[in-house]
Amino acid sequence: MRAARFFPFLETLRTYTTRDFRADFMAALTVTPMAIPQAMAYALIAGVHPQYGIYACMLPVIVAALWGSARYLAAGPTNAISMVLFSTMATVSVGGALLSSLPEEARMTYVFGLALLCGLIQVGMGLARLGDLANFISHSVMVAFATGAALLIAAGQLKTVLGLTGPKPAGFFPQIGMAVQNINQINYWSLGLALLTIALILALRRISRRFPATLGALALVGAVGALLQVKERGVALVGPIPNVIPPFSLPPAFDLTALGDLFMPALAIALLGTVESLAIGKQMAAVKGDSFDGSQELIGQGLGNIAAGLTSGIPGCGSFTRSALVVTSGGNTRMGTVFSGLLALPMLFALAPLMSWLPLPALGGVLLLISFQMIDREAIRLCLVATRIDRAVLLLTFAATLILDLERAIFVGVLLSLVLFIYKTAHPRVRRLRPDDPLLRNAPPDMPPGVAVYVIEGTLFFGAIHELERQLYEEDREPARLVLLHLTRVFWLDASGAHALAQFVERCYARSVPVILVVGSRNVREILQRTGILDYLSSGFVAETINEGLHLAANLLNRVSCRDGQCVFPAPDGPPPAPPAPVAPGGSIPPAGEAGAAAATVPAGQSRTVADAASEDAGPKEAERS
Repeated sequence: MRAARFFPFLETLRTYTTRDFRADFMAALTVTPMAIPQAMAYALIAGVHPQYGIYACMLPVIVAALWGSARYLAAGPTNAISMVLFSTMATVSVGGALLSSLPEEARMTYVFGLALLCGLIQVGMGLARLGDLANFISHSVMVAFATGAALLIAAGQLKTVLGLTGPKPAGFFPQIGMAVQNINQINYWSLGLALLTIALILALRRISRRFPATLGALALVGAVGALLQVKERGVALVGPIPNVIPPFSLPPAFDLTALGDLFMPALAIALLGTVESLAIGKQMAAVKGDSFDGSQELIGQGLGNIAAGLTSGIPGCGSFTRSALVVTSGGNTRMGTVFSGLLALPMLFALAPLMSWLPLPALGGVLLLISFQMIDREAIRLCLVATRIDRAVLLLTFAATLILDLERAIFVGVLLSLVLFIYKTAHPRVRRLRPDDPLLRNAPPDMPPGVAVYVIEGTLFFGAIHELERQLYEEDREPARLVLLHLTRVFWLDASGAHALAQFVERCYARSVPVILVVGSRNVREILQRTGILDYLSSGFVAETINEGLHLAANLLNRVSCRDGQCVFPAPDGPPPAPPAPVAPGGSIPPAGEAGAAAATVPAGQSRTVADAASEDAGPKEAERS
């Protein structure tokens, strides 16, 4: 058991069969030809040579698959991670010099160090059991970030696709401005090759979903480029790959200053990779009904990024495209992704001699197509029409993605998600049910008037108390003879929440309005029991279902006599008591925010509580309250 905890792939190997091997190997043969050109394109997004993207498809993919939780989650370079990496190199200075201005050899050591630092952060998050972190990131934030990243990717490829010369500016609007200002300098050979690549990919996809359309299109465009000698026409080429086998790499000898400069970008990459990987991992696990351990997946992704930093690769995370292809290709276990990482090396050996003839605008066309496919118009529409909060979060995160550095935009999105979570948590929903509400369809036919049923939804903690009290008393506008609090949709409360409920019960009793609690959650019931609220009410005023609570309310109120809007609770023996005196204005009815049930006060010594009317030993303990 201890070995399986540290080496989760041992369970897979223990039950591995020849049938599993055949299925996983065929899935790898399908995934790898697509993963290689994608990795090259994502490396281009990051502003590094495509070879570093291919290196990230080897050992990092294998390690992440072996130590992860989801058997179908395929890791590697992704567009979002590459965009953050590019933004980091364009904005972060080390030793007073921008990373993007350093020579490639010096710049790449910091990139490898960034991958290593990102991996260490993710492993630490996994060991700290922070696998549910993705649940706190709003869907609106992720949609906005994906949309903004898609536009950034498209803008970043304009220089390559149009064949423009000169340095490429950083940021969405400067890149658009550069393209507009140099529109008369377009290299139409570059533009034609990019458009040809897009057209070929779309055409080849019609053949079969399993056919490596991107790789086939790049091969054809590369052949066309070689035949037409496009290099002589000003078209940039990928160039040769100096090392086919990934060379071992060590990060630079960090001092505290360099570590401080790279920590926040590494944290941004780690957070983004965490959210993407956990979201995709949960989705892939749900497809096959598998269990999913988010914390273990973080450990796997972290170890994969550490491997990338040590083998000349760029950082990555879980990829939905490659993961979905593993499933659709018939993969059975995590070994399908492992085989994909193993096949990347011989495929690189086969492709390396041809890559030097591959036009860069062809990869730019691939990225333009990817960026277009990243925009989920239906998800954007849902966020815009759902609520004002979702719409505001979507627009703010989208604007931050286009205006700010990407790592800052990530933190803006995370901050907005946390603010949204706190806001929703601190605002429990309290509503008074109308007589025709479906929850009241099973009410007793002899239900007397005057029963106010409130449904409370959400978490009752210290930050929600004021909102709870405000809503309760704002809803409590109509006269009520009895209040029924439906708490089955409250899944947790703390001492402050219990205190708020106790105060509300006290205020109702001060107006001679009894309270029945419907408590369905065992945790909530235990907290109410420990805090003494259930003992205060007794069993006659606590129900497990709303139907049970409604029957209790009907039985209690049917024993109460009312006259001229004034209700009295008769004693079991002797003549009925005289009607209570009218309530003086501002007397027993709570003022302003406590406006509520206009129940009559009962003269002392002449009445009993509703609990006494129901049971000799049930009900509120008057002596304790006094």
